[in-house]
Amino acid sequence: MGNVMYLRMPFSASDADNWQSFERLVADEVSKLDSSATVQHDAKLVGVHSKIERQIDVLASVPAIGATMRIAFECKLYKRAVGIGTAEEFIGKLQDLRVDRGVLCVFGDVTPAAYRRLAGVLHPSIDLYLWHREKPTYLDLEKAFEEDCMDPDAPTWWDQRMSQVRRRWHDYSIPSSFL
Repeated sequence: MGNVMYLRMPFSASDADNWQSFERLVADEVSKLDSSATVQHDAKLVGVHSKIERQIDVLASVPAIGATMRIAFECKLYKRAVGIGTAEEFIGKLQDLRVDRGVLCVFGDVTPAAYRRLAGVLHPSIDLYLWHREKPTYLDLEKAFEEDCMDPDAPTWWDQRMSQVRRRWHDYSIPSSFL
């Protein structure tokens, strides 16, 4: 496997609220890495083996030593960990498209089996970028609750509030390690 990179997003970031925003965020970050690169969001290439048009979330074309290196980025925003099926699908797509490198961008976690499968690929090399949202502080959650429409005079107000704090704290917890 290529590199494993851990990336964080601030709690207030809304860029990863849906998969389309996550793909645009990745495309923006990739375009910042190299000014000579051509970065396309939602690119299409015809597969060498399948002979059909395949969709790529982000495609970067980078000039290198008289040739152009193509890097395919696949973005996954799941509530659950990315499994071996998704890893296999990505590996198959890379081999069909004959790109030079692949990057699997995951907002969350990867199962141990998927990690081992990605690590075992010889060509093309695959990098794994794991994005996590920073865990909010209690003050962040309190600020978010100021916008909620709760009746502070209701007898169960405190119970409702603490239940929501616990639920939101759990929603933003960092997934367990996949190693």
